[in-house]
Amino acid sequence: MRRFLPKTLTTQTIWVLLIGLSVSHFLSMVIYSGDRTESLSMLGGRNMAQRIASVSHVIIETPPEWRGRIVAALNEPTFRVSISPESTLVNVQNDGEQLTLLKQFLRFKIGLPTNTPLAVQLFETPHDGGFLGQFHPNQWMHMQMMSEMHGISAHQSLRVSFTLPDGKWLNFATDIPESNPFWSPTSIMSLISMAVAVIVLSIWVVRRLTVPLRTFAQAARRLGKDVKADPMIVSGPLEVQEAARAFNEMQDRLQRMIENRTQMLAAISHDLRTPITLMRLRSELVEDETDRQKMLETLDEMEHMISLTLEFAKQEAETEERRKVDISALVSSICDDLEDAGKEVLFDDCEKILFECAPVGMKRVVSNLIENAVKYGEAAQISVTMDTDALQIIVCDKGPGIPEDQLKKVLQPFYRCEASRNRDTGGVGLGLSIAQSIVEAHGGELILSNREEGGLEAKVILPQ
Repeated sequence: MRRFLPKTLTTQTIWVLLIGLSVSHFLSMVIYSGDRTESLSMLGGRNMAQRIASVSHVIIETPPEWRGRIVAALNEPTFRVSISPESTLVNVQNDGEQLTLLKQFLRFKIGLPTNTPLAVQLFETPHDGGFLGQFHPNQWMHMQMMSEMHGISAHQSLRVSFTLPDGKWLNFATDIPESNPFWSPTSIMSLISMAVAVIVLSIWVVRRLTVPLRTFAQAARRLGKDVKADPMIVSGPLEVQEAARAFNEMQDRLQRMIENRTQMLAAISHDLRTPITLMRLRSELVEDETDRQKMLETLDEMEHMISLTLEFAKQEAETEERRKVDISALVSSICDDLEDAGKEVLFDDCEKILFECAPVGMKRVVSNLIENAVKYGEAAQISVTMDTDALQIIVCDKGPGIPEDQLKKVLQPFYRCEASRNRDTGGVGLGLSIAQSIVEAHGGELILSNREEGGLEAKVILPQ
């Protein structure tokens, strides 16, 4: 179910506003339509009563022998008049405020005395039931019940009957004009117009509000690739300006922290050279040749570690200018050099792949991974792929791999799987750390994993 829900802030806001305002608009239309229908019904009944009163005055003042002709002339398809010995309305009961008001209005307009019989009936009739005056009241009651049972829409009809001075009954049957249906073209157009306006305004407003979020996302990606990237531009509403300043302060603290750590590491490594030099001089005074040789080898190893540490610190401190590089050609040149040295290297040739990076740093990463594969895994197989999201450089070997619990540890500085501490067999433990540092400076990731068919796979993922 959740996968069908909107994911972006823009679509979520549009749906919330659209549903909320649509429901509110619909309920308002229902309330308005009910009040309007009731008002029109009362107004229509009053107008029909006024017409009945006017016709009644004409018939009352006309001689009895002329009344038949006048009644025939006044009859219309929606307004029937008849004179009969008895009332056409039977068992009529006044029910409702509207019916009472109509009866009082008719008696006043016609000028009927209070003792003159007057029957008024107001009821719902089906649209397709024909004209009211054609049926007996019992038939109308039956039609009304059938319309309710079968769901036939109905409208109001008014029937009036009162006695003339000569004792006969004057009967009227007419329809009260009905209001427009609720789902009229106007109401549908109103609802559609409201929905379109909500969508357009929501898209415009939300896009303006989400611009700072996109700016923060771009700044975060830029910081992940280059900690010395330019700070964010402080602009927009006060809240956005405050967040931008906080982001710039965080970036500044990160830069100072990295610089301080690098400078401290470089200072310590540099200061260690002095005691090593003194120990080398003193080792010359050792008479035992074997002991002196072992001391010199230890000092050489310490000096080599210090040199790599200084190089590691220098690598983090320096910022190489980035430019477009043909990664395929870069990898191919490294493989050619190793093949010339007699190493088993297989590169899956691919088309030209341009990628913006630090050329020297990227060459160092690829060289380190391929040399490790050749040195510890007998042979190296390299592939380079590029898709819409990222560049991938994969280096595989045929060696024994690395224990699962040490796959992440080998990326730490000075950690070695080989416990003898012999740099010819286990190295110093900075190669992968330097490679990882360079890859992370590009906003990428270095992943080590053991292959099912045997050997180690080193994957470099660099986002575009």
